[in-house]
Amino acid sequence: MDSEREGYTFLWKIEHFNCAWHRKGEKIVSPVFVLDSLEKTKWRLWLFPKGDANENFISYYLKRHHESKGPDTIEIEYELSLLNEYCTPLQSTVVLRDSFTQGQAKGKRQFIKRDELFSPKDEFRDSVTACCRIGVRGKENLGSATLYARTIINVERCSFAWNIENFSKMVPCEIKTYEIQSALEDALVTLELFLTGHCCEESINVSIKSYNPNMKFFRFNSFLQDATGNRIDCGSLEFRVNDLLEDGKLVLLVSKKMLVEKKNIYLPNDVLSLNCECDFSTKIAFEGVERIDHGIFTSLFRKNAGAENRLDDPSGGITDALRSMYLDKLFCDTELSTPTKTFSAHKSILSARSPVFKAMFTNEMKEKIRERVDITDVDADTMHRILLYVYTDILEDLCLETASLLYEAADKYQILNLKSKCSSFLMDNLTVDNVCGVLVLADMHQDNDLKNALQDYILQNDKAIFCSSEWKHLLDTHTKLAAETMYLKYNKD
Repeated sequence: MDSEREGYTFLWKIEHFNCAWHRKGEKIVSPVFVLDSLEKTKWRLWLFPKGDANENFISYYLKRHHESKGPDTIEIEYELSLLNEYCTPLQSTVVLRDSFTQGQAKGKRQFIKRDELFSPKDEFRDSVTACCRIGVRGKENLGSATLYARTIINVERCSFAWNIENFSKMVPCEIKTYEIQSALEDALVTLELFLTGHCCEESINVSIKSYNPNMKFFRFNSFLQDATGNRIDCGSLEFRVNDLLEDGKLVLLVSKKMLVEKKNIYLPNDVLSLNCECDFSTKIAFEGVERIDHGIFTSLFRKNAGAENRLDDPSGGITDALRSMYLDKLFCDTELSTPTKTFSAHKSILSARSPVFKAMFTNEMKEKIRERVDITDVDADTMHRILLYVYTDILEDLCLETASLLYEAADKYQILNLKSKCSSFLMDNLTVDNVCGVLVLADMHQDNDLKNALQDYILQNDKAIFCSSEWKHLLDTHTKLAAETMYLKYNKD
């Protein structure tokens, strides 16, 4: 776009986008946003998770609201993009110049392939941010603003072990059942496990049925747990609302014959232990515009630092190899267990990157005896990011929240270079609205370098910050820290 200083930016974050139930031709609609300096016109974004014509693509449109004010036809320049949480475009930005009448939508039918947005390696990326930047060629005094909106798809997740006793004696006419309930103990899905095929060549099947009409999307992942606790992928299924009216069947990637032949590994005490993970969504939990920053035309499109000079980086080969060792769980000899997920890892790599882990594995601690470290204060997403960095030095899809959680964990486990990178990210992404929260974080972890830099930022923007609701909250909750910062201002003056 022509101007880097004037224009509107609309950022719409959709949480749990990969659990959207919408079928081909069905769209998720953003909250309405009004552009005051652009004839008070009203706009919204449309995203088709399964495309409006081809379900292999996501369709993306800008729509002028049918009740929009302003002229019958208005010409604008606009950019559409989908961003990850590091504000890096997941797809090359579409730059368009079009005229819009009331109620008209324009954009791109095949904006990005679904498997490019949510590939298997990105299991922790379940949200996406749609970005639209709007300007008018030749229009003076357009002004600038950034509008933030959010839509949250309500998702519940559960995991359980489905133990099938006397499995080797099971015959095709038998059916084993398991009922999945919601957090409110409402029946959601009944699973049926049964065999098909001829003797000694039976396939293992799981049938999925829904008993709750409110459920709109259901994802089922299955893993086989052997005698040593290792997990083997057995297959997955996804259903949307109309599919759930019919029986759905998953043929597991392992057969009865394979399990029986290696029963000492896969059938301890003749019990098939099937680990199951489920996601289900029922509705839109929240949608609305969260805030508007006037006078700010966000510079969104950052270069991906991890991609620079990658072709010339001699460490690329070993980085890819270590990433593969982590993601493929090759030759692992320990586990890190968070409240919701267990990660396989290598003691030697953890010890080389973290003196805390090194102490765990070299001293006579209970973690050494059990070959398992229970980590109760780090969530699964943060642990995945820590391990990805420990193995590859790569940070992916950072935002303020994820960087803050990583910073805390890096400090706890003394991964100092990770802590430093998180600190740099937090400084690079400071705003009047978030600086107080980051200041509390730095103070809690006694990071004087970060704390001093944050206080300098506050003093440079004191008029905007000292009258903000975030500063008032800091005064109420961390009075000493706020007083210390204000003292620096008056001492400086």
